[in-house]
Order: sequence, then C-alpha cells, then structure tokens
Amino acid sequence: MLLCTDEKRFPLPTWAVWLAELGAWAAQLAAQGVSGTIAVSVPAREFASVFVGCGAVYAAFEPQLDTSPQGSQFTSAAKLEPRSHLVRLVSTQNTAGFVGILNEAVSKNNRQGYNVGGSWIPADRYRIDVLNWPDDPAEFMGQSRIMERIDMPVGADGLLPGAPADFCGFSALHCGIVGNGTAIQQESETLIATSMVAEPVPLSALLRPRAIREKARQFRSLLLPAREDPEDYRELVARRKPKVVILDSAATVCRWLGAEMAPVTVALVERTAPSGEAAADALKRYRARSPEDLPLPADLARVPAGIEVLAWQSRAGNP
Repeated sequence: MLLCTDEKRFPLPTWAVWLAELGAWAAQLAAQGVSGTIAVSVPAREFASVFVGCGAVYAAFEPQLDTSPQGSQFTSAAKLEPRSHLVRLVSTQNTAGFVGILNEAVSKNNRQGYNVGGSWIPADRYRIDVLNWPDDPAEFMGQSRIMERIDMPVGADGLLPGAPADFCGFSALHCGIVGNGTAIQQESETLIATSMVAEPVPLSALLRPRAIREKARQFRSLLLPAREDPEDYRELVARRKPKVVILDSAATVCRWLGAEMAPVTVALVERTAPSGEAAADALKRYRARSPEDLPLPADLARVPAGIEVLAWQSRAGNP
C-alpha cells in the first residue's frame, strides 16, 4: 500500500499499517463474541482513528448484494408496511441507484417491481437496502424518487473487502467514530494506491464515513460529535449493532468511555493532550474491573515506536 502526495508515492508508515490491523482485530473480537476495550496511547491523534476505522470496516464487511435471479428481494419487500420505509435501490447491472419511500411492492404486466417515490422499478434489476437511523423516512415522505449514482471510485477495486457495487451501494454501521468530524473527514481524504501506477483513491473510499445529519448518504462508518451528550446516541447507535466504536482523543475518552455502543471500544489517547492524564486514569479504573487482559495477536505484537497499547475483556455493563 502506498501513500500518495503531489510529488511522490511511498509506503504507508508502519504505525498506519499497524493501526489498521488493530482495527481489524477489534472487529474480529466482536465477531467472536468478545467484548472489551483496547486503549492506545499515541503521540498525536491525527489520522489514528481513520486508519483504525478502515481496518475495522474491512474486517466487519459482510456481502449484501446478490445479483443472481434468486437474489430478488420482492417477497420480503412485499411484507414491509407500505409507505413507511425509506430505501435505496442498488442496480445489479450498473451504477444507477435510487432513494425514496417504498410505497409498495407490486406486480405489473407480469413483472415484479417496486413503487418508490411514485415510480415503478423492476425487482429483477434492483436490490433493496432499507435505510434506518440516522436516516428519517419522514423527511422523504411525499417526494419523488431521487436518482443517485453509486459512488465507486476508480482504483479502489483491489482495496475493498467485497464487490464495489456491494460495498459502495449498501449501507451498514460497522464502526462508529466519536470525535471532531470535520478533522476526521479531512484526514480521510488522504490518497493511497495499490501500486506506483494505480489510480489513487482517498481513505474515505475504504472508511465510507458519514456525519449523522447528512441525508441518505451511503456509509460503512458513522461520525459522532464528541461534544454532544453520549446518552442522546447510546441506544440509537447500539441498535445498529456496530462491531467497533473508536473514541478519538483523550477528551472524547473522558466523556464517552462508558457509552457502551459496541462490543469493542478502541480508546485513542494522545499523550500531549491536557486531558490525557484524566483519560488514562479513567481507563485504569475500567481495566481494574476487567476479568482478564486480552493478549495481542502475533501480527500486532511488534508495536511501533511511540505507541503503547493495552487491551482487556469487559464484564457485563462495563467497557
């Protein structure tokens, strides 16, 4: 993997690769039914959550798009309450897509299809993704369907965990990142490539981040505002069943550590932060309640210089 600048391309720094692998491990722990906290001390917070998030999203991805004739979702769509669900329609043939209220699943001229926003769309050529929170169907009621091309960046094929139309067309909350959303989005625009000649793509193509207040945007990770009350989001996020939540910065750790929105919490603490000591103390208290530490897997055992890490299993009700 290469990092791309205006002047040259060079291998990703060791710490960046390691953080991505740490994110993948966090998602794997959650998939195995393990709950716990991974506390990471870093020299600075910049880019740390983005690389951890990319690793978590990659490892947590599960295929959703079935392009075969047997993959039609007409039967299940017909069971949904009419005019109640916001959906994205993902094409099985190209990058076309539509967003709108599913009025009903209906047969017309011996063909099965969906009435979305007043338009009939064939069920054999499109798959349905029902859009739940953070999307609100009420904001789309009474509107026509919205045409939306599926954003599949050129050059991303070898970097994605699945088919581009699947990964970039459907939404799922694999990873939540609590922090400064503006900074995280800017950092995720950093370009990478698979080779010296491959088309560069932004890290956002892998992270697929979305701010809560964006409307109907496809996502694989969700950016949560650190300054807001964790209680306003705890149940909403947990209901979407993310594998991992990343707390980006010492101040965020102090405020959000007990939110318990995912099986595994990755707490990133920058040592130079004014609240770094308070965050470290909070993590020590939670670790003291843990039944046992979690050993790092072999591929993470060589921790890059400047980074410290501790991981522990959680008791029920504790991070």
